[in-house]
Amino acid sequence: MTGRRSAVALLLLAVAGAFPAAAQLAGKDVKIGIGGPLTTTSAGFGVEMKQAAELAIAERNDAGGIAGAKVVAIALDDRADAETGKAVATSFCDDPAILGVVGHVNSGVAIATGKIYADCGLAVITPMASNPKVTESGFATIFRLTNRDDRKGPGLARYLMQDMGKRRALVVDDGTPYGVGLADQFIAGFSAGGTVVARKSVKVGDRDFADFVKSWPKEFDVLFFAGIREGALILKEMRAQGLVQLFTCGDGCWDTKAFIQAAEGAATQAEGVRILSAAPAIGTVPGSSEFGTRYTAKYGPINNYAASSYDSARILMVAIAEAAKARQGIPTRADVVAGLRKLTFQGIAYAKPVQWTENGDNKSAVIFINVVEGDHFKQIDQIGE
Repeated sequence: MTGRRSAVALLLLAVAGAFPAAAQLAGKDVKIGIGGPLTTTSAGFGVEMKQAAELAIAERNDAGGIAGAKVVAIALDDRADAETGKAVATSFCDDPAILGVVGHVNSGVAIATGKIYADCGLAVITPMASNPKVTESGFATIFRLTNRDDRKGPGLARYLMQDMGKRRALVVDDGTPYGVGLADQFIAGFSAGGTVVARKSVKVGDRDFADFVKSWPKEFDVLFFAGIREGALILKEMRAQGLVQLFTCGDGCWDTKAFIQAAEGAATQAEGVRILSAAPAIGTVPGSSEFGTRYTAKYGPINNYAASSYDSARILMVAIAEAAKARQGIPTRADVVAGLRKLTFQGIAYAKPVQWTENGDNKSAVIFINVVEGDHFKQIDQIGE
């Protein structure tokens, strides 16, 4: 009997050696955190990020999970607030089963949480936070899929001057790290060939802009707004007061519901608008049309960063899977970070494969210019190769 038991034991060891990760992870859970604004005026971005990430996770589980382990999403609301974001990050760090995070949305939150994630060694991929400081901290744990404001702002400024002949810009920011940083970068680019006639600021949550618009100087040929939800209301008030100048905005206005619908037709009046988007239109990159169909069937129309959020979750799961394979079991957080650093991933948000710079920025991120046609954005140009 002893000899037979030894033979069986050797056979089981051989099987485990042939399928080490599957044998060790079957029946286990691997957790991924999703941190973003699920309420407040930024919820349009946060909820779509959550939904796209959860779709990616569901599809991975349908295909067998990560080496047999089920992937579990833990979504927490950071309310677009830095202090709440810190609490969310701490909660993720305190759960040892969480091996990576998709988030955050707002640059201020991403910057505020960077050290917390670095201290606990937890990888975090933001699909959209674009302030350069997000990845300029020196933290090895932060990755950014979208482009940076120091490429977006100057890129749009050059486009307005060179392609549209604009020379006198009025600049408005929303007072957030995202808005202030993007406005700074736009001014730096526009000042190279044009004149910034004035810079003004609004507060997030403001809704009445009648007096604000009346206070503007008259001699400008383009308005640049660096912010999110207030853009549609400012545009409406511009048109209501008879101002016909071109309205432009960063990707904070790249939101069908919060911008096009909220503007109630103003986006197609007078000189119209030029809106940045941080990824190509759905249907441009192979696989994105199919993703769009699946997402829309489950959640409804896509507003903005769904493809980038979907890719962010998939990239994180690929890194976890590769780390699990290498370790032949549940990987450490350090394993996941190391795996992300060397990863090359072809997604559906960008035409070129995702690869990271030393700081954790996506080398393949590009920017696009959109107009509004009826109830949708229409991509008309690409900048910032």
